[in-house]
Amino acid sequence: MTVPTPTPPRAPRPDAPPPRTVVLLSGGLDSAVAAACARADGFEVHALTVRYGQRHAVELEAARRVAAALGVASHRVVDLDLRAIGGSALTADLPLPPAAASASAGAGPAAAASAVPATYVPARNTILLGLALAHAEVLGAADVYLGVSSVDYSGYPDCRPAFIEAFERLARVATKAGAEDGVRFRIHAPLQHLTKAETIRRGLELGVDFSLTHTCYDPAPDGAACGRCDSCRLRREGFAAAGVPDPTRYAPPATAQPATVRVLELYRTLQGETTFAGAPCVIVRCSGCPLRCSYCDTAYARQSEGLELSVEEVVRSVAELGPGIVAVTGGEPLAQPGALALLRALCDTGRTVLLETSGAFDIAPVDPRVRRILDVKTPGSGMEEHNRPENRALLRPTDELKLVLVDRADYEWSRELVRRERLAERCTVLFSPVHGKLAPAELAKWILDDGLPVRLQLQLHRLVWPDRDRGV
Repeated sequence: MTVPTPTPPRAPRPDAPPPRTVVLLSGGLDSAVAAACARADGFEVHALTVRYGQRHAVELEAARRVAAALGVASHRVVDLDLRAIGGSALTADLPLPPAAASASAGAGPAAAASAVPATYVPARNTILLGLALAHAEVLGAADVYLGVSSVDYSGYPDCRPAFIEAFERLARVATKAGAEDGVRFRIHAPLQHLTKAETIRRGLELGVDFSLTHTCYDPAPDGAACGRCDSCRLRREGFAAAGVPDPTRYAPPATAQPATVRVLELYRTLQGETTFAGAPCVIVRCSGCPLRCSYCDTAYARQSEGLELSVEEVVRSVAELGPGIVAVTGGEPLAQPGALALLRALCDTGRTVLLETSGAFDIAPVDPRVRRILDVKTPGSGMEEHNRPENRALLRPTDELKLVLVDRADYEWSRELVRRERLAERCTVLFSPVHGKLAPAELAKWILDDGLPVRLQLQLHRLVWPDRDRGV
């Protein structure tokens, strides 16, 4: 499919007043950035918000906040109750679907578009653009902006380029201004081909305050985002991929009993591996692991029951140990259901949180703020069959992929995997020699000879504390 070139903004004469534009402003992240784009393009912005019978009024309040912050020329709220038609989980008494793992950041738009979800409101963007077009015609404006994206959308057909192009043609023949006066209406979708992360970065460049926006389908009574719906998932993953803090206020997860984890060790040290090697770090070592890697250097973690602690107790202990990053490792943390709640709670404290996982468990449910260190098992580990290829499809630039190598055969297997799946284009790839089995200098030579875009990783803690096996 040929991607259409975005329509450039009109260039006003230097002595003319700025041209007017109507921006559909829902109060969400995308529409706020679209409005900021319109302002940056030199337009006098007139915001239009539609109360169409959506499940809550939180986003309407957010639209008012965003409009005020952007200093729009006018902001009009129109009532049009689409509940009379229904057909959507947003405008009828239908359950909201859970977040779709298949539409995650790594899956791409093709996966997202495989099915139109229950949150699709029939013909919503057609109706909303019709209202915006009417408003523009009355204002004497020939431009309309909206914040749809064909990359991070949830499968909606009225967010696709073909829809935008068709509506622009319609606007030129379905209005008096277009048919009789020759006005060439243009529909601007400046985020059309941007990912959520790119949209966030663009908004930050334009001074958008994302704490004023609201995106959740199912907010709590106090307005806090649920953190579970597709919209929240895309937003959280977007901020994580952009590498900036998410200012959204999320509701605490509802649990029947406080989540717990079995912890073997909890101590302060220097991070020994990953690109954070050498940084002050608090290690939370979970006990238990279903794998039996040939080179395992923490066998004691799977041989001990550990101490069962509540998430709150672990978070408090981490805080008492002082500042720095936090690495949740094992054993295998994701073998414990409570680990997801622990990772989320640690992220809520504002720390940089690393998860070191074998890759034998699904990483999709992990809080998107977590930096995931995925340990892909090589043939030399004896655990190759436990790898989940779908985990590699979920890798983001903030994640890291680690391969621990026993010998030359492991190196060649890993080299071909990196090349075949182009893993180094997605995230940092680490090649680590097994201590006492593969000489670091030899591995370094192989990497250089092949021009492989990976990093050689040595275990810093073994160099600093060579006589200690635990607590380092």
